Amino acid sequence: MIRLDSLQGRFLDHLRRRADFPRAWCAQGTVDSDTGLAIYANAYAARLREALEADHPCLSRYLGDDLWSRFCAGYIEEHPSRVRSLRGFGAQVPQWLAHNPPFAEHAEVAALADFERVLMDVFDAADASRIDWSAMQAFAHPDWPYLQLTFHPSVRVFSASCNAVEIWRALKDERDPPAVRKDVGLMHLLWRDAERITRFRPIEDGEWPALQACLLEGADFSALCERIALGHDKQQVPALAVSILRKWFDEGLIVDVGRPVSPTQAG
Repeated sequence: MIRLDSLQGRFLDHLRRRADFPRAWCAQGTVDSDTGLAIYANAYAARLREALEADHPCLSRYLGDDLWSRFCAGYIEEHPSRVRSLRGFGAQVPQWLAHNPPFAEHAEVAALADFERVLMDVFDAADASRIDWSAMQAFAHPDWPYLQLTFHPSVRVFSASCNAVEIWRALKDERDPPAVRKDVGLMHLLWRDAERITRFRPIEDGEWPALQACLLEGADFSALCERIALGHDKQQVPALAVSILRKWFDEGLIVDVGRPVSPTQAG
């Protein structure tokens, strides 16, 4: 008598086309063994392909039927589904495309896939209550240098070496994608708003060093100003810093402001 786990393993190997499944182990019914096994094998691959297409609709449109089929076959072979949920099945898609020809020869393909996965992460991120600008106004000005911001869990930064977002937008609108332009990829900020709609926009002048300080490093407001000052006239820094901060609040990116640390406590 064969063990159940061995039977399941052999059957899964057959679905992945890595081993034959002994016909003697098949129940004989109205459908013969070869037909029944073929139905399961085709359904397995079709379901995984559907999952990839659901996650990457613009990528599939960009590649076209032939290249999309080639990608799906290669990816499923190298990264078979190993968990019950299909949410993370395509997690390695951008990396796979970046390292396998002919896709690796076109940087926009992996970048397009990466952008679609970031969009998924933004949509699926945890929720949190947002606060408005009045939270900052509640602090005295001497406290501001020590304030630390907490961003909404959905906030992400996306960067690419080409115009992948522009290509994605055209495909999303069912327009012909623009020609690929390398080394002009704008950095984008993504988040999910209070209506659960995913938003994104280019990161504006002076905003990237501020995001590096506050979003990526958890630094305080004084560090934000110091980063901005590296690329701007020092006279412009206060107004620019407050403008960036106000925009983040207005867009619903901030969920908390940390209590200030006094100079005595900081020292």
